[in-house]
Amino acid sequence: MGIQQTSEATTPTVAHVGPPAGEVEKAPLNREVGTRLLFENSAVRVWEVHLEPGDRAPLHCHAVDYFWTCTEAGTALQWQLTGGVWEQHSHSYAVGDTQYFDRGKGSPVLHDLHNDGDTTLRFVTVELLGRAPQRTPSSTAPGATP
Repeated sequence: MGIQQTSEATTPTVAHVGPPAGEVEKAPLNREVGTRLLFENSAVRVWEVHLEPGDRAPLHCHAVDYFWTCTEAGTALQWQLTGGVWEQHSHSYAVGDTQYFDRGKGSPVLHDLHNDGDTTLRFVTVELLGRAPQRTPSSTAPGATP
């Protein structure tokens, strides 16, 4: 998957219940990996992820190399497809935490993000468009019921 370069803590919490079924079906086609697109050219796409307490970014697909940096600290719950199983993880983020994902030949990453804390949670996510080819998603998410 990726190379972690952060102090982020992650704890698997649930593996038997999943994210909203309607989102699971659409996730492979949802390439909106942030709440606001800040910049785009042929090499990069720069997103802001801004989640107020209780806000949730829906399931989306990362199909190219990318990295994120936390700009406002907080906590979040995240559903992520891992080995064909939806797992929920709890994360704590500090300002400056950064994580890079080298997609290489791996499967696209499907996940959501829910701010379960009491403070604003904010990231900048940069997709590296020239680093890996866009992968054509299937019309059904792995693990989804067709």
